[in-house]
Amino acid sequence: MSAWPPCPFTADYSFDTGTVRAQWAVLHRADGEPLPNDRALLHGWALLHGGHLAQAASAGIAAGVAGLALANHATAVQATLLEPREQGRIELFRRVHARACAHAALQPRAANAWYWQGYALARYAEGIHVARALAQGLGAQVRHALETALALNAEHAGAHVALGAFHAAVIDKVGPLVAAMTYGARADTALAHLREAERLAPDSPAVLLECASALVRLDGEARLPEAARLQEQAARLPARDAVERLWVELARLDI
Repeated sequence: MSAWPPCPFTADYSFDTGTVRAQWAVLHRADGEPLPNDRALLHGWALLHGGHLAQAASAGIAAGVAGLALANHATAVQATLLEPREQGRIELFRRVHARACAHAALQPRAANAWYWQGYALARYAEGIHVARALAQGLGAQVRHALETALALNAEHAGAHVALGAFHAAVIDKVGPLVAAMTYGARADTALAHLREAERLAPDSPAVLLECASALVRLDGEARLPEAARLQEQAARLPARDAVERLWVELARLDI
């Protein structure tokens, strides 16, 4: 695959192992990633927070099992926010899913192994169209992965918003009755997860934007004022690293 398009904000954010360690709890409030002890791996996370995503992914892969969450995080950000080609995005999400499955097999108690598995598969499903993905049985896999992540870490805001968005996407494509009877997707469950994500991470532009998008998918025009409020809230947030800056700039696009 061709070289990754670079993050445009690397010059604005400088991280080293010390600053990443000091800010870890804030930077990872939404995903609960454990602070690594290995200095080389911590340097890889510094690369990610500084926006050097390709280097961060390479550092994660080089670290073996301990670095899979880093590699998947960097690759998922690249696919979601920077890769311009649909086929390129699909390929990156396939990589994340494959690595996350391997991670979950080796460390089944690692919440983010399951989270990245579900996140990547949900994004992949969007790329090939949700109805087609459901017909292939991917919906059950997404739901299982994200529910497992939440069973391991009930305060994982990313998993809450991803699961809420999954319920919303299924309802949007097949209607509430079929969604509930065939896929176990329900509007009240979607809203509960989205509300919990917002409660857990009100200062995460990624969480706020994902919640806004899912709400519109769930209820259309009825949710537009709430979605607009969340988008405006995300656009006003101070970005703590280059990844958050990408989300903040995305929020500002349509305001």
